[in-house]
This record gives sequence, structure tokens and C-alpha cells, in this order.
Amino acid sequence: MNESLAPRQHFPLLDEVTYLNAASMGLVPLPVQEQAAAFDRELLLRGTTWFDEEQETFALERPRENAAKLLNVSPDAIAIATSMTEALCQVAWWLRPGRGTNIVSIDLEFPSVVYPWYRVAAETGAEVRLVQVRNDPASLSLEKLAALVDDNTAVICVSHVQFATGFRFALDDLVALAQAHDALLVVDATQSAGMVPIDLNASGVDVLLAGGYKWLGAAFGAAVCYLGPSILERIDPPFVGWRSTIDPYALDVTSMPLAPSARRLEFSTMSYGAGVVLGAAIAYILDFGVKRILAHDMVLATRLMAGLDALGATILTPRDDASRAGIVTARFPGRDGEAVAARLNAAGVIVSPRFGSTRFSTHHFNRAADVDRALATLEQVLAASPVATGASPA
Repeated sequence: MNESLAPRQHFPLLDEVTYLNAASMGLVPLPVQEQAAAFDRELLLRGTTWFDEEQETFALERPRENAAKLLNVSPDAIAIATSMTEALCQVAWWLRPGRGTNIVSIDLEFPSVVYPWYRVAAETGAEVRLVQVRNDPASLSLEKLAALVDDNTAVICVSHVQFATGFRFALDDLVALAQAHDALLVVDATQSAGMVPIDLNASGVDVLLAGGYKWLGAAFGAAVCYLGPSILERIDPPFVGWRSTIDPYALDVTSMPLAPSARRLEFSTMSYGAGVVLGAAIAYILDFGVKRILAHDMVLATRLMAGLDALGATILTPRDDASRAGIVTARFPGRDGEAVAARLNAAGVIVSPRFGSTRFSTHHFNRAADVDRALATLEQVLAASPVATGASPA
């Protein structure tokens, strides 16, 4: 477990820096890059003499099939979108919770998890309720989320793993909470897919979305959207286009028979190269096995936590194994955590500033030596002239 799980030679950047930042942007392994480059080369050089209907279909069918394997569902339940945000907006505008209902989320969420509901609520009069933990991120719990949910809750929309602190919800707990109040559960898995095992077979999750460019090690421009059986039966997407129909290549505007699968959410020509990268990246992850990746990442995260404790840090990430994954977020008494992150980055230890804190994230390409170098560099940063605590949000 002290060595990397993925071959280091697949990630040349690791010869230059210590990269503990998959929670911001993952590294795309060379074998995945090579497949994408071959696709783009043929597309750009040969046009329609190569890029026919078969190639266009392949560009999205492979990521759809691999995402289905990743989540243990049928490919018919998977749509490939250009981003998590696009897919969530499709779902939110179709659901359109009305006046007298509420949508529950968290004030520490990534904005794209919450903003679509604000926009819908402005039209419908629904209420958006946020769990208030921004001033005390470490206090987030299932109980605090449950306290805002009632029988008028139409949707619970939260991240599986919180981007700011790495807090991990148990999907089964979220499903039980939603079902107890007849609410729909929408989960952003961008910070968990590719690192935390997710089995949606008969799980009760209504919608799960994941961007590909973080733990999956893909690129910008392609994301996964899973629709549970009850949603798939009913969803009438607000955005439609030539690719939404049963046979996109019929190009027949005299009728609009929507695809019976989740593919009906795929309405537009997109960056097919991004789809190729996503399909290849998920295959790369599946070769290692997500359970092995989580175990590897947790060992490194635990090592990191122990070192941060020794340096007097305040760790915002839960200690309980079931409530965390590969993200470790810390603050340092008397210091601005975002300034600490900036100094680490300048020293070649790549991390992220988040809410007045420093966020580290370990993944399959990391090894114990990366954690040790980060801790040694952090010790030097903390020993340097103090950085006053700034006005960053808590």
C-alpha cells in the first residue's frame, strides 16, 4: 500500500510535482490520452470518410457501457451529458417542484448542485432549504440534513462526497431518508465516482450524476447521468434535439419519438473526443477495481491525517472510515489555510484552497512518499513567517 496503485509512468507530471489534487482535477493516464489522440487525429484528418454513424455511436456507447459497469446498472439507465450541471438542469427543470414544496441541500455544496434549484424555485415558488454548516464544516451530519426534510420535501439534492471537507454520506442512508418522506433523491457523485464503490442496482437512488474530470481521470466535456427506474419511466426532458429520439439518424422532423432509454437526455452534438476519453478512463479505473482504489486512497489519507495531527492541524474531514474517502481538509491555528495552500503549490505540492482551509486529495497514482513530502513541505511552510488568518469564508 506504500506504493502507487496505478503505474507512475502513466502520469509524467508526477516526476515534476507532488500532485494531491484529484478532487480538483484528476490526471489523465497516458494510455487514455493515446486513445483520445488517435480518435481526434482520425476525426480531424479524415472527416466523414472515417467519422460515420458507427464511429459517432461508438464515441458515446463505450462510455455509456463502461459507466453502467461502474455503477452496476443497465446501459439503458445511463445518459452521457456534456457536464454534471447540464444533466442536473435537465432533471431540475423537468421536476419543477411547485409552491408549497421544498428542495433540501447543504450550504457547503458546490454551486452547481444548488443553483439549478434556486432558478427553478424562482419560477415555481418552491422553497430551497440549506443545511447551515458553512461556519462549522466539520459539524455536517445525516441528522442535520434530516432535520430539514419533511413530508413537503420534493427533492433532496446533495453530493455523495462533499467537495469542501470530504464528508461521505452513505447512499443507503440518503435513500432511506428520501423514501421516508416520499422525496426524490438526486446525488452528485463527481467527488466519489472512480474512488468510492457505487452499486445502484436496486439502490433506490433516483438520479445520480458525475463529472468525469476528477476521480475518474477523464477530461472536461463529458459526464454520466443515471436515471432510476421510476424517473426513466416518466422523464420528459425539457431540452431535446436530434439525438434525443429512438433513431437519431432518421432526421425526421415530422414526429419526435423520444428514446425509451436515458439517451433521451442526450440532445445535442457534443465533443465526441471527450466521450472517448470518458469511456477509456472508466475502463482504466475498472481494471484496478474501485474497492482497491478506495482502500489505497484511504491508507494514504489516514497517513496524511496522522501527519497533520502531528503538525497541530485542525482536521475538518471525518475520522470515521465510513464517512470519508480520499479528501483531507485541514486548518492551521493562526494561519490562513488558503494562503498555506498557495505556498504549498508554489513549492510543488499541488493542493486546493477551500473555505479558509487547505484541501489535500490522494488517489491511485499517489504513494506514501507523496504524502511524506507534502507533510515535510507543510512543516517548512508553517515554520516560516506566519500568514495571518484572512477573511475567507469559514
